[in-house]
Amino acid sequence: MSYNLVWFSEIKWDYLRTRKQQILSRFGPEWRILFIEPYKSGVKQNWIPRQYGNLWVVTIPMLKSPPESREGGLLASPVFQAINQTCCWLLFKAWSLVHGFHKADRIIGLSNIYWGKLAIRQEASCHFYDANDAHLDFPNVPSWAAEFIEPYVEGADLVFSVSPEISLQVEAMGGDTPVLLGNGVEYEHFAEEKDPIADIRPETGRLLGYAGAMDWLDPDLLFEIASTFSDDQIVLLGPCINPNWWERQKRLQAAPNLSYLGRIDYSDLPGYVQQFDVCMIPFLKNELTKPLNPNKLYEYCATGSPVVSMDYSSTIAGLRDIIDVASSPAEFLEKLAAATAEGAEKRKALARENSWDSISERMQSELISLVSEKD
Repeated sequence: MSYNLVWFSEIKWDYLRTRKQQILSRFGPEWRILFIEPYKSGVKQNWIPRQYGNLWVVTIPMLKSPPESREGGLLASPVFQAINQTCCWLLFKAWSLVHGFHKADRIIGLSNIYWGKLAIRQEASCHFYDANDAHLDFPNVPSWAAEFIEPYVEGADLVFSVSPEISLQVEAMGGDTPVLLGNGVEYEHFAEEKDPIADIRPETGRLLGYAGAMDWLDPDLLFEIASTFSDDQIVLLGPCINPNWWERQKRLQAAPNLSYLGRIDYSDLPGYVQQFDVCMIPFLKNELTKPLNPNKLYEYCATGSPVVSMDYSSTIAGLRDIIDVASSPAEFLEKLAAATAEGAEKRKALARENSWDSISERMQSELISLVSEKD
C-alpha cells in the first residue's frame, strides 16, 4: 500500500530542523510527500519543486502580515486575500498535478493556518492538523487569522497536539479531541560526543547556555542571571522569530559575561550544547509560553547535562523529578546555583522515551489506521 501526503507548512524545509522535518524525514518508502513551504525573504526559494528522496518541496507564497503595518491593512482586505488565495490555489493545483498528488486518495496535513480555508476544500481521504504551537497566540498574528484555521479544525478528521493546553484550544475551535503527540529529539545526534565547531567554554567559571528561539526568553531574568553569576559565562544560541529581538536587548548587550551567537546549524548544535555546564530554559510565564513543549528540553536531556527551567507549562511542571523546575525568578537563581550533574541517567531516559523515531511511527500509524477505516 502506498500513500500520498500533502503537508502545508509554516516553516521552510531547509531553514530550521523542526518537528515537521524530523517527523517527515522518517516516513517510510511507502509514503510520497509534497511539502508546501512558505515564502521567506533572504533565503532560497524552491519555486520549482526540489526532490529529497520520496519528498518534494515547493515554495508557494501564502502571505500573512502584522495588522499594525500599512501592508498588513492591505493583506487584510478581502480583495487582496482573494487574489492571493486564488494564485496560491492555482500553483498548488499545478504542482500537485505534475507530481501526482492530485487524486482524491491523498492525505492532507496542515500546520500553516493561512492555508486552512483552501486546504479543507481540497478532496482527500483525510485531513489532519498538526497543532505544534498555539498558532493564533503568536505576536503580530492578525485578528482575521482565526477565519482561516477554524474551518479547517472543524472539518479535520484528525488533530495532533503537542500539549494539553493546545488540545484545549483545538477543542474550543470545534475540533475533535486531539491525539497527544509531543515533541522530541534525535537522541544519538545529541547524546554522542561531538567535536565542537567552536570552543565556547570560559577559562574560569561555568558555562550557562540556552539553545532555541529567543522570543520566549525573559530578558529581565536573563539580566538577573548575568548579574548574579558574574563569574560564569552565559551564551544564547538560536534565531529570533520577530526581527531585531537582540537589537532591543540593550541591558543584555551591555552584560560583559553574556553572548548571543545567533542561529547555529542543526548539524553543529550538539557540539555547542554539550559544552554547557547547565542548560537553561528561562522563559517568560504567559499565555504564549503556556502551551509549549519545546524540542530543546529533550535535546538538553539527551546530553545528560543538568537542566533548569521556569514552570511555564504543564509539561515542564510534570518533570520536577527529572529536571530542576522553578516557580519564580528567585527560585530559578537558587536552582541554577545548586545545579549538579546528578540525575543524568534520568534525563537521558526522558530523551530516549521522546525520540523522533517513535513520534514519527505513531503519526504514520494513526494516519494509516484512519485511512483504512474510511476505505
